[in-house]
Amino acid sequence: MQFTAKSFILATCFACTRLLVLVDAQALFTQNVATIDTRSLDEIYAAAQSESGPLNIAAGGDYNDQAAGLIEGWNAQFPKIQLNISVDLSKYVDSQIDRSYYAHDEYVDVTLLQTLQNFPRWKSQNRLLSYKPSNFDDIDNELKDNDGAFLPVFIYSFGDFYYDSTKVSAPETYADLLDPKWKGKLVLTYPNDDDAVLYLFSIIVEKYGFGWFDALVAQDVQWVRGTATPYFAIVNATLANGTEYVNGSQAVEHPALSFSTVAYPPTVPAVKSVLQSAGEQSMAWAQTAAIFASTKRPETAKLFMSWLLSTGFQSALAKTGPTPLKSLNAQSGYDVHSSNVTQTSGFPLWMQDRARVGWWKLQFETSLGPPLGPDPANINLSPFPESLRA
Repeated sequence: MQFTAKSFILATCFACTRLLVLVDAQALFTQNVATIDTRSLDEIYAAAQSESGPLNIAAGGDYNDQAAGLIEGWNAQFPKIQLNISVDLSKYVDSQIDRSYYAHDEYVDVTLLQTLQNFPRWKSQNRLLSYKPSNFDDIDNELKDNDGAFLPVFIYSFGDFYYDSTKVSAPETYADLLDPKWKGKLVLTYPNDDDAVLYLFSIIVEKYGFGWFDALVAQDVQWVRGTATPYFAIVNATLANGTEYVNGSQAVEHPALSFSTVAYPPTVPAVKSVLQSAGEQSMAWAQTAAIFASTKRPETAKLFMSWLLSTGFQSALAKTGPTPLKSLNAQSGYDVHSSNVTQTSGFPLWMQDRARVGWWKLQFETSLGPPLGPDPANINLSPFPESLRA
């Protein structure tokens, strides 16, 4: 082959083009690399005060007041910076975030969500600001993004039996719920309305079969929207000894047990919880947070993330369950990977398989129909006499 000046120029240009492509690709994957932030909370707080405006946080949850405790704790420690926290079901929050992105009108600085499938996608779109707080190495390796694009901040679970101890004794297994004595006493979240509850039901059905679910439906279960609703339904029925309006106009009559909820403040001593017997599984997941690259308040966002994952903040949570911090779990004895709540690693993978999630959703919707009832974000906690709040 004879090389001419023209062929030499073309070959050189081709090589340069390949080099530029490699350089551009490398820049894409290195422009957002984070090193561990060794600053104290006080130092980050001082830097954050140079930024203007409140920090806008979109959180997944069941009712608007769910973030009240978080805001109260923040205000006590960082009074010069305002937090705006909106709460809605995670599946709606992520849609709102995506709509604002495609409308070029992004307003959320930080998000905390159960819908874990979004975070890898947002990272691949270069929409997240990678951040590693000072104790990044102490955060559970299976739950965090190694680049710091998204981090676990809370460990939640479903599957424990919450029951009115003045009316019933707790069952030991999910199979026990088919006993005729439970007819009309169960209040459960629609599995086709919440992916974490859906995952729990899929685990149960994989063990007991769809015959178990069909028999459960025949127990006159009171199906509701939201995972806070069952707890407050049990609490309100306990306090009022009868039918109470716990969620807008949705009446729930004499419920005594649920396994699709957790305790929400204010709590009532009569409503207790118990783990299932050995051989049963519940599920757990890491509520995950991320900072958006579009934020105009990066230092404030970093302060928020560092505060949530600080030993001081997480120590209070470690008294009642596992946390994202390995050191605290070692001290408390809670292990998110070895207990019968073994699904913290499985849930993110399951959430990524949207075809599988959709298949399970349709199986339950075939029996239950679409989720009905008021928006759980508008849950009404009254009546709740102050004298009966724990």
